[in-house]
Amino acid sequence: MSNCPNLDKCNFFNVYQDQKKKALKGFVGLYCKGDNQSKCLRKFVSKILGGSEFVPSNMMPNGLPLSGTKDLDWTSDVKEVIRQYFKTS
Repeated sequence: MSNCPNLDKCNFFNVYQDQKKKALKGFVGLYCKGDNQSKCLRKFVSKILGGSEFVPSNMMPNGLPLSGTKDLDWTSDVKEVIRQYFKTS
């Protein structure tokens, strides 16, 4: 499988691609370079809201905040897109 076409714009990938923690490395492998690219909520939020600049930097590809962080500063638009995604999935 080829890499996600959004890698150059994806803050998650650019920050965590070389991460030593197995969990984050796993997310990169599954969502950025693997079979779950179509399930990446970072990609989905970017598409719906019109660009990667609208995706919170601490959002993981599964739509949850990175461990040790919260979604308190995420916009209501981002939270609504995530709610809608899970509602229809």
